[in-house]
This record gives sequence, C-alpha cells and structure tokens, in this order.
Amino acid sequence: MISNAALFFFGALQHAGIAIGRFHEPRIVPATIVESICGLSLLWGVTALFGHSSVAWRIVLIANLVPLGGVLLGMAALAAGRGPRTASNDLYHHIMLALIGTSLLILFFARSALNRS
Repeated sequence: MISNAALFFFGALQHAGIAIGRFHEPRIVPATIVESICGLSLLWGVTALFGHSSVAWRIVLIANLVPLGGVLLGMAALAAGRGPRTASNDLYHHIMLALIGTSLLILFFARSALNRS
C-alpha cells in the first residue's frame, strides 16, 4: 500500500505538470486531484494497519477500494477519449491495479489476524 501511495503521488505530481527526471505526463488537473485523494486514502489505510486499530480491516478495505474506483474511473475516462493518453499513463494504471489487487488479496488472507488485534 505504501508503494502504491507513492505511485499515486508520483502520478499526481506529473499530472500537475511537474516533470520528474525523464518522466512527464500531460497536465490533467482532475487526475491530479483523484490521484492525491487515492494516495491519501492508502496512507490512511497504512496508518490504520500500523496503529493496530480495532477496525483496521474495514479501514484498509475502504482505503484500497477508493483508489480502485479512482483507477477504474481514470481508465474509463481515457478510453472514452476524455484526456490525452500516453503509454506510460496506461502502464501506471495497470501497475496501480496490480498493487491494489495484491493488497486486497493479502488483506483477505490476513483478515483473521487483523480482527484479532
């Protein structure tokens, strides 16, 4: 989740028009907003995990579903031609989906351990 949050913040900076080394994406303000929210959501989930909250499982689930919705929204918008599309942006979306899927798999397998804490 931390890696995915970093990737979301990286994407948010790029879509804000900030080039990072050789990496740059077209300026898309709505993507910057959504990616920032998704990154913050994932950090909230990480905080719940390390804070040993009694509702950690639910928080982590929600913290992953928010970015899942954001990525799917972004992919649908790009597929509908609602913004400039780049190969690197498509790759970012696929990596984000893979990391969310991995987090959700780990979450479901670790559910009993999280509920005990």
